[in-house]
Amino acid sequence: MLIDKEMFDVVESMLIKQGKIAAFEAENGKILGRMMITQSDVPEGIDIRGDDGKTPQAFEASFDFYDSTVGLALFTDSKEAASGIWITPQKEGAEPPTQDWIEFFVEKLMESIEDDGSYGSPIYSFVNDACDMTIVPAKPETN
Repeated sequence: MLIDKEMFDVVESMLIKQGKIAAFEAENGKILGRMMITQSDVPEGIDIRGDDGKTPQAFEASFDFYDSTVGLALFTDSKEAASGIWITPQKEGAEPPTQDWIEFFVEKLMESIEDDGSYGSPIYSFVNDACDMTIVPAKPETN
């Protein structure tokens, strides 16, 4: 289940009004699933590798077709992993995401981080069997 389905629905509604969902589906086929990447906390028991006192950022992907999340902590400035992947069930007996969805999460996360380590959050992906449409909000302005 998506971590924040209501927010995902707001973004999807905006994309429908802009005609972007219809255009994507006309060119690529019907959307079959959704993934959302959000900032998160590292769960207890996950080992974090240090990097000269820098603090890694944890990210977590949730799906509308799995009841488990997938997480990873990394140093955004170097895109180096600070942890291994973790999977957190959202309900008892939940099936974990398959390896291809874990890889998709990591791929979309890495693509969304700028060279300077900045990123927009949350990240929204609409997927089907052939491709995806991933929406990354503008990174926050810094002064």
